[in-house]
Amino acid sequence: MKRLHCKKLINIFSISLICCLLAISCNHKKNDVAFEQTVTFENSNWDFTHRTLEFDANITDTISPYRIEVELKYGPDDERVDEMPVSFSVTAPDGAKSSVPSAFLFKDEENNSEIAATSAKASQSQYRVLYEKKYFNCSGVYHFRLNRHSEKFDNYNIQSLTLRVIKI
Repeated sequence: MKRLHCKKLINIFSISLICCLLAISCNHKKNDVAFEQTVTFENSNWDFTHRTLEFDANITDTISPYRIEVELKYGPDDERVDEMPVSFSVTAPDGAKSSVPSAFLFKDEENNSEIAATSAKASQSQYRVLYEKKYFNCSGVYHFRLNRHSEKFDNYNIQSLTLRVIKI
């Protein structure tokens, strides 16, 4: 009788251990945010005079790859441009520089349905991955620069922009 009870305890312990290991391994796969900074635009206006945003991040891990992404939050605006091109550059502590172009798209040309028009009026956000896999070769403070390319006009209803550097 005691042996049967002992086997049940061992089975329960084994199942509990497996569940704990699975939970730990799922959390271990979660990406680590190495840097995150949000710029909020006063009156939801990304004005032309402040079209360049600059960030400084101290990166110490030179072995792991990182993903660099931006999130743009904006509100409804029927007069917004269809596309907002941007360029993004990274300057290393040793002066090495890399850059990449990107763009935020605000018009869905393929879907002109009533549902698309209604959803376009709600507050939205867009993610752009600037670097899917970026290695930082030296430890130190990296300078990130995002430049909005457009005519000499303000961009209204742009609420905020968040830059994230995520260890993958």
